Amino acid sequence: MIVRNTEIPPYQVDVLCYSRVMTSGLERVARALCELDANPPNARMDGKSLWEDYLPEAQAAIMALREPDMTMISAAALEAGHVSKDEVGRIYRAMIDAAMIHQVPTAGKAER
Repeated sequence: MIVRNTEIPPYQVDVLCYSRVMTSGLERVARALCELDANPPNARMDGKSLWEDYLPEAQAAIMALREPDMTMISAAALEAGHVSKDEVGRIYRAMIDAAMIHQVPTAGKAER
């Protein structure tokens, strides 16, 4: 069971210290959840990064957004202009599917 740190106000969540450079969407969500629980950005446990323990929760959060709602589709179609709402949905789902890909850091690679 994971107990969330309720001392971090919601408006501060996006300022948590995780790198957006060269990381998958899945990793960024897992790191954000880890830090939301007041863990240091590069915390390690049992030889691995603590944020990796949050991958199942991160996957669930991303998959919950896999199907865009009509507000999301309408906003994207309005922004894209010439793209149909069906095409917007297809593109969005492809982007979410890509975010679910997690590459495990290779040996010797610096921890982000």
